[in-house]
Amino acid sequence: MLKYIGKRLLHLIPVMLIISMVLFGIMELMPGDAVNAYLGVGSGVSVEQQAQMREELGLNKNVVVRYGNWLGRTLKGDFGKSILLRAPVRDVMGRSIWNTFILNFFGMVIAFAISIPVGIKSAVKKYGAYDNFWTVFSLVGVSMPSFFFALVLIFFVGIPLGLPLTLMRDPMQAVRGYPSLWAELVDIGRHMIMPLTVLVISSLASLTRYVRNSVLEVINQDYIRTARSKGLSEKVVIYKHAFRNALLPIVTLLGSYIPSLFGGSLILETIFKWPGIGNRLHEAIFKKDTSLVMAINVFYALLMLAGNLLADISYAFVDPRVKVS
Repeated sequence: MLKYIGKRLLHLIPVMLIISMVLFGIMELMPGDAVNAYLGVGSGVSVEQQAQMREELGLNKNVVVRYGNWLGRTLKGDFGKSILLRAPVRDVMGRSIWNTFILNFFGMVIAFAISIPVGIKSAVKKYGAYDNFWTVFSLVGVSMPSFFFALVLIFFVGIPLGLPLTLMRDPMQAVRGYPSLWAELVDIGRHMIMPLTVLVISSLASLTRYVRNSVLEVINQDYIRTARSKGLSEKVVIYKHAFRNALLPIVTLLGSYIPSLFGGSLILETIFKWPGIGNRLHEAIFKKDTSLVMAINVFYALLMLAGNLLADISYAFVDPRVKVS
């Protein structure tokens, strides 16, 4: 197992190098100027001062040299300074990743807690009223873009109920200071209601269908019929025998969901102005904040590769028949 993990980690080095090259090249091809974005509209800065600033930021060098400088700094743990926020990229990403993790952790836990029992029951009661309801729900959920559902939810639920629609905390309370930690947690919880609801419902649409199909495929196997013929109760047959073997494809799905705990959703966070890493990426792209965009995208790539590795390793623990080699 350790040999396999070491080999996979070594393979990540050339993959990450190629990904970083492609990302840096794409950033170069994007329209816009980082210095003008940094100064803002109507700054009144002379051309000479702009040229001096480009030299200070290292933007006057060719793309190969700038990529080499970026790579050298990154390997030393220096991700540069964000032009957008005038702060070290490491500090910006640290705060943003934590905010994203809070939202997505609760979203993933709630989504899996609901989808697994719902998917199992839909498989057991296939083609019944219960299964048909969740089938329609899944089809509608998958077909509907998350931003459209978010806007509908804001108009019909958030505004009538007076729920917070943007940010993570109330700005006035954050400035004045919270009377207690509990008051701050309650405020964060209120601001989480809308984005968390959209996140959970969007995830449920695909998760319930995935779990249902996975369990449905297993309960039609011969060993399940044998277990039933032995007189075992339906709960034992489903939850002890069928579900354990149906876990393998679910673990694959979980491996792809774990990176999203830290990666967040660019669209969802932008709509609700949630100060997560997805929202930061959206702002950085429009401002052509190369250091921040590169750091976030490389972080995304690492998350996806780590998620795939984690899913492969989990196979051996879920199904003893699978050997990682």
